[in-house]
Amino acid sequence: MSDVVMVVLQRLDAVPRLLRAAERLAVLAGATRINILAVRTPPGYVMLSPEASVSPVLDELLAFEDDRIAALHGAYQHWAAGVVDASFTTHWSSVEGLAEPVVNEGRQADFVVVGRPVRDDSPSTRRAFHAALFKTGRPVLVVPPGWQGEFGHSVAVAWKEDSRAANAVLPALRCLRSAESLHVLVGIRQGAAQPHLPRIFADHGIQPEMHVLPLGPEVFGQKLIDKARELDIDLLIMGAYAHSPLVEALLGGVTRYMLAHADLPLLMRH
Repeated sequence: MSDVVMVVLQRLDAVPRLLRAAERLAVLAGATRINILAVRTPPGYVMLSPEASVSPVLDELLAFEDDRIAALHGAYQHWAAGVVDASFTTHWSSVEGLAEPVVNEGRQADFVVVGRPVRDDSPSTRRAFHAALFKTGRPVLVVPPGWQGEFGHSVAVAWKEDSRAANAVLPALRCLRSAESLHVLVGIRQGAAQPHLPRIFADHGIQPEMHVLPLGPEVFGQKLIDKARELDIDLLIMGAYAHSPLVEALLGGVTRYMLAHADLPLLMRH
């Protein structure tokens, strides 16, 4: 299979870790192409942004975006020059828009790589992130700030009996066969019957170790993070949940918590 990985670039400081993560994902998935998408913010959107206390002239906005995209391209070229794996090719593109370029390009890929939102992200950066996670329909690798190293050696799946968990696991199966350890994390309420290993793993010839986490008043997202740290997990696979079409504001509780606090890469799918 000739999989394609797409990377969404917005912040210059995130470029090295996002491209390194995309490279690792391409190796695990057997991808033959990495598409790099730099999203150029429309000048009119910047001028109307509530964060802009002073509206610069259009020429200044265009020049700022030109410089930003040029810096992203330079960082991409620096990374590409150091790639020694000849199993995949790379392609650079820069498209103006907000969420639309991410959705259009992401739907043509098998995996999407994005940086986890941070506090000072611009509105356009957040729109691009949510478009990737909730609109492309693809598994999305969310890379946290400060992440370094590799992933795919010790992997966990946060399992819930619904379609989103299965949707997240199925495309990730090709990335799991080289894992040195594989775990399934399942939450159950007090008094509930002990769960069985989800059939999806046995059907695909995978035998992970299952861990039961009690559901209670504590934040379950933190329990997932704590267990991942205990097991030395380097990649967590899980579904992404939203309680409303207004996903920007109304994410599911665990999804929202993990996106705010997880310090390891998350492979998520809505």
